[in-house]
Order: sequence, then structure tokens, then C-alpha cells
Amino acid sequence: MKRIIFLVLVISIATSAFAQVDLRVSNPKAGFPIAVPRGCNSGAGEPYDEKLAALLRRDLDLSGFFSVLEPSSYVESPGKCNLPNGIQFSDWSVIGTDWVIKSNISSELGTVKAEFYLYDVQLQKAVLGKRYSADVRFTNKLAHRFANEVVRYFTNTPGIFGGSIVFVSKTGRFKELFEMDLDGDNLRQLTRERGLAVSPSYSLDGQSVIYTSYRTRKPELFLLSVVTGAAKQVTNRDGLEVGAKFLKDGSGIISSASFDGISNIVTFSPQGQVTRKITQGGFLDVSPSVSPDGGKFAFVSSRGAGPQVFTMPISGGEHTRISFTGSNYCTSPNWSPKGDKIAFSCLSGGNQLFVANADGSNALQLTFGGNNEDPAFSVDGRYILFSSTLGGKGRGIMLLPLHTGQPRQITSGPGEDSQPIWGPLE
Repeated sequence: MKRIIFLVLVISIATSAFAQVDLRVSNPKAGFPIAVPRGCNSGAGEPYDEKLAALLRRDLDLSGFFSVLEPSSYVESPGKCNLPNGIQFSDWSVIGTDWVIKSNISSELGTVKAEFYLYDVQLQKAVLGKRYSADVRFTNKLAHRFANEVVRYFTNTPGIFGGSIVFVSKTGRFKELFEMDLDGDNLRQLTRERGLAVSPSYSLDGQSVIYTSYRTRKPELFLLSVVTGAAKQVTNRDGLEVGAKFLKDGSGIISSASFDGISNIVTFSPQGQVTRKITQGGFLDVSPSVSPDGGKFAFVSSRGAGPQVFTMPISGGEHTRISFTGSNYCTSPNWSPKGDKIAFSCLSGGNQLFVANADGSNALQLTFGGNNEDPAFSVDGRYILFSSTLGGKGRGIMLLPLHTGQPRQITSGPGEDSQPIWGPLE
């Protein structure tokens, strides 16, 4: 995981330009019309003006809160300078946008500097301004930081851009772990095992990923540093361990583990020793997902009519079924970071995503075509990453803004991408 320190300053604009505006999202499905033209390249070095503008357009489109106008519709000449006051608002009102983001970009001696301004076209003034500086290796982060601030301006909650996601991708006969930015940029391969690397999950500090690997010719848990790329073996036992997650109190790991062909939910010590069997009996119990407060977990079990989703206290005790969708096959639970919802996938004319209250009430279907699995909530609970065939070219990773219900494609191609997980925001 790349780490970066930004110089971040609020740009001095007349106080009236930052007066509180009453406009906030009340119907996000409408989409605020916004334009992001190429910035002004005001310094020496390689120009990053169009790259940063394109990244901003991509982020704002993925957010689901905006209707981003195509640059071909812009009247103003690209790369216009003289900010923050050098803007002809009539050039933007005539094309039907209410908001414009303008920027000054410069690069010198390995550093990129960026000034970003959000303009209210109707009020004819800048309402948000930021200045950032970063090493050229992390130029993309500049756009992501401002995209998050723009989302914050409209919703009172910052955006989700700037971190990375890890997922499984099939390469030939093998499955390996990959990392990329949420917008699909900066793709890099994390494992090269020429085997099966599956079921990744981040550590609590975001520095490592625990996953199931077949590198020893039997499935074991490994811990991979996303900083150094080094992997170390955690478990060494007969049977299968898969779907591992770190316990919220940092005391160890929860995972499914097989004993004589039966999978139970168990806890492991950080050193890979079984410390407790949480589920018992002859059922197949897999795919644990821990609640944000660490007190419960959701899991898939054959103790229902076919595989269904249940919850149970981490300490053990009574189980509660929460998947009531009319399907006899539900899998892949993921607990919302707010604790109030659980997402899962059920077979219903293909695998479809559902979300229900944590007690199983008010189940809502989220997708209605293709095959959709592996839901994963964002840290703010407003988005779900998932794997899907909706893109029409193999299985890719998609992002679903829950406030619009309209999936956005992240990866596409003839391959097979699955099991996405969110990394920490930077």
C-alpha cells in the first residue's frame, strides 16, 4: 500500500465566496450537472492538466451524485488560466451546467502542485478551493483528494476515492491477487503463485491482506504485506481454511475451517492455532463477516433449506437466519460498517444482490440481471463493490452507489475478476 503525505491548504478566497449554501443532496438520483475542463498548465515540466481533469470526471461519475458533462460539449477553450477569478460563467450556463471545476497545475523537480476550484455557475462565484502538492508518483491522489472534498460539499460526507481495492483475477489456469485504485487505475499484481490465491481480507491496520493460498499444495492461510509484497504462512494443518477475517479486537482471526470434511466457523490465534470452534454439528458453515462492534458475525450455513445466511454471537450461542428472499441458495454475506445492514447474494434468476436489516427484516433486491456475487460495503456504507457479469465481457468488478441503484463498471474484459475488498482511504 503506497503511503503519501500531502501539503494541503485552503486557498484564500473572499469570505463571501465560501458562504454556506443551502443546496444539499435531497434527491441524489437526479445528478448535479457538473463540468470539469482541462486545467491550466502554469508551470514547467510534464503537463498533468488533462490527466487530473479526466480523473476528476471519472471519480465524480463513479460517485453517483453527479451528471458529468462530456468535454466535447464545452464552449470555453481548454486550459484557460487566470484563476480563481478568470472564468466566464456564460460559457458554462449556456451548456446547461450548474457547477464547474477549474484547476491550475504545475510540475517541477519531481513535484506536482494543483489548485482546484469548485464554481457555482448560478451564483457566479467559487464556493470551494484547495491547494495540494505531491510527489509525481502520486499525481492521481491530487484529483482523488479534491473529488472527496466536492462530494463532502454536496453531501456533508467525504467521498471514497484515494484508497485502493484488492480482488482476485483469473490469469490463465491460475487465480492471483491484484490491487488497483477504485477508478481502475494503477493496477498491480500482488501474488505470483501460479496456483490459487483467493478470499482476501485486509488486516485492521490496512498494511496486510490475509488470504487462502494453495502454494504448499494444500489450502492454508497466508498474510501478505501490501507494502513489501512479502507473504508468510499463518496456518499449517490438514483441511481447508477459507474466508478469513481479523477479529475487531485484534485478538486473532475468524475463518471457516474443515474438520473431517465438515466446515465450521472457528477462531485462530495470530500464529495460526485453532483457539475455539464457534459453530458445531454436521452442517457446512462458511464465509464469516464480523459486525462493526465485533460482537456478532454473519455466515453461510447448510442448516437452512439450502445454504442461507445466519448471524451468531462471536462468543457462540443461538443462530438467527436473516436471508428471507424466497431463494433456497444465499451466500456471501457482508456486514455494513454502520452495523445496520447485511448484504448478500441469492440465486434468483441468476445470482442477485440483496441487502437486509441486520435482523433480516426489509430485504431489498439490488440487482436484476446477470450474475452478481461477493458484495463488499464501503467504509461509509454508501457503496457496494461486487463481482458481476453485467458488463457483458466475462466477470468484472462493479461499484453500486446505493443512493442511485445504478452500477458502475470498474474492471472489464474477457477474464474473471471476483472477491473485491476495500482498502483503507489515504
